[in-house]
Parts: sequence; structure tokens; C-alpha cells
Amino acid sequence: MPPHTKPYRRFKARGAGKSSEGLDGLKSLTEGAAAAERPDPVPLSDPPKPPRKWWSFRGMSVWGWTWRVGVVVVLGLVAWGVFGFLAIHGAVDQANNRITASARQALTPGAAMLSSPQNTLIVGSDARPGETRSRADTIMLMRTDPGAGKVKWLSIPRDFRVSLPGQGADKINAAYYLAGQKGIITAVRDLTGLPIHHIVTINFNGVKKMVDDIGGITVNNPTALRNCKYPGGTTVSFPAGQIDLNGDEALKFVRVRKCDDDFHRAARQQAFVTGVKGKMASLTTIPFSPWNGAGVIRAIGTDMGTTDLMKLGWLQWRLTSNPADRVVLAGIPRYVNGISYVVGEPNLDEQQIADFVRR
Repeated sequence: MPPHTKPYRRFKARGAGKSSEGLDGLKSLTEGAAAAERPDPVPLSDPPKPPRKWWSFRGMSVWGWTWRVGVVVVLGLVAWGVFGFLAIHGAVDQANNRITASARQALTPGAAMLSSPQNTLIVGSDARPGETRSRADTIMLMRTDPGAGKVKWLSIPRDFRVSLPGQGADKINAAYYLAGQKGIITAVRDLTGLPIHHIVTINFNGVKKMVDDIGGITVNNPTALRNCKYPGGTTVSFPAGQIDLNGDEALKFVRVRKCDDDFHRAARQQAFVTGVKGKMASLTTIPFSPWNGAGVIRAIGTDMGTTDLMKLGWLQWRLTSNPADRVVLAGIPRYVNGISYVVGEPNLDEQQIADFVRR
């Protein structure tokens, strides 16, 4: 074999001359596969904020404030109404128990209070020392007339001379002493010829607490009183015009009678009732009106239920009462058989009653 002749052929891998390109290709292929498996990078940012709770005020819009305040107001009104109704309802139960079954039977059923005239008899009573039965010292009719937009008052002097069943001629306040609530309802109905739809009774002993419970009242005193004798050996004085009264002063205001007569006393009692109404209907006392109303109701007796009393309260707020709509039934003070009476004037009394029911 010649010396320049090799016995074998040297093997050369395919592409050996491009070994660097092969490594580069492998590297490129590896990096491409790794890149395909790697997720896209997430740009750096603030972490997401948790959702705001419904009760939170953070970042709240005007609308958010509005509806939340609205919810609070509505819930507050509902709570006010519920607790106010319960307060009145509890007081009404006590007031209803003070009206006798015979008195309820003597009343005339009325139509809807919010649409029809209603006559309510208001009786203030007081027992003399040593007596268990009371006489009616205050007798007045309140007429609510939604159609006319008015509340009217007709007071009857307690010494007004009438004929009582089984008794004959006597003072009208004796009807309460002799026959109770039914007796006074019947006597007033027979005297005036008017139906009595409801009754409200109040003992003078309850006036003081009632007025104090509602924070006092303001009355428009029609006539001045100076150093008038009052039970217990004291004297009382009240200037004319608007005056503020606490419970003790209000009691003296409605009871005192030594300086004038039953006509002036009846006018003061009308002013007292109007003052209580004014306090109950005052804008400043509306938030407390259910509890003030409950305080008044606890001091009275009435046949009216919770719904009717709430309707009556609404009418007292909405209807007007002018001085010309507050009348005392006319009569002449006179002694008959040695007894002091107020003797009626039939023609004038009939005219007053007609005006009382006229719209």
C-alpha cells in the first residue's frame, strides 16, 4: 500500500463545518420553548381595593349620603309613630274604663268624625269635702265641623235651671250628682235639643298633673282677676290677656269664681281648653305630641277609642276657633225659692244654639 494512501476514510459528521451554527440553533430553540412556557409579565401596580361595605362612609357620593339619610329618617318616623301610638293606646284604655255603660248607651252614634259635625260633651267635676259623688262644675259642648273648618264651643252655666227627670226643677250640675254621666248627657241633650256623640270627663284633681305633664299652657284670659278668694283661705290674681300657667295655677284659673259669676268662669274654662289645644298643636311640641297627648288622656275619661282621639287631635290642628265661636248660654242670675239659679232666656238661647250648629 503506497505510503500516502490511508487505510480508512475519516468520518465527518454532517454539518461539522457549521458546528457553531448548530449550537446556536439549539440554544435558540431551547430559549424559544422556555419563552413559550413563561407567562407574560404583569406590570407593577397598586393592589386592588376591597369593596366598600354598605354602611361605610369612605368615598361616599352625594347619592350615597342621600339614600342613607333617607333610610335613617324613615326608620325614625316609623319608630316615632309606633311608640307614640302605643303610648296613646295605653292611656286610652285607662280613659275608656272611666266611662259607664249607661253613659255609652245615652250617646248618639255619629257619622265619620273627619267628614261630619260631631258634638262632644266636656264635663269637669269636683266633689265637695266629705262627699263621694261629684257635681259638674264645667259643662260645655265642643262642636267639630270639618265642612265649615271650625271648632265651636257652647258653655252652660252650672247653675242653669232645668227640669230633671224624677227631680223637677234643679240646677243642671245636679244631673251629674244624681244620675252620673248618663244624667248629665240626658240633661244637656234635653236642654239644647242637640245630639251628644261623645263625652269627655275630667276631675279637677287631675287638671294640675295634666298641665304639668305637658309642660304648662298659655291662655288668653278674657277678664282680669285681682285678689279673688279661693278655697283654703288664699286669694288669686290673673291679669287679662295672654298668661302662662303651670298646673297649680291652671287649676285655680278654672275653679275661681268668687270675684265674678258663672259666665266669666265658663269663659275662663273655654280659654283653658283652648290653651291645652294650642299646646298640643304647637309646632315646637309636635315631636312630643303623642306623649303629651297620652298625658292628657290619662287625666280624662272618654268613650272615644284611640283612632277617634287621633282623628280629633288632627281636627284640632286643622280647624280654627274664633272668639265669636266661643259662647256661654245666656241666662239671668236669679233666686227662686231662696236658691240661686241662672234662669235661661228662651229666645236668646234658641238663637245661640242655632248659631252654634250653623256653618
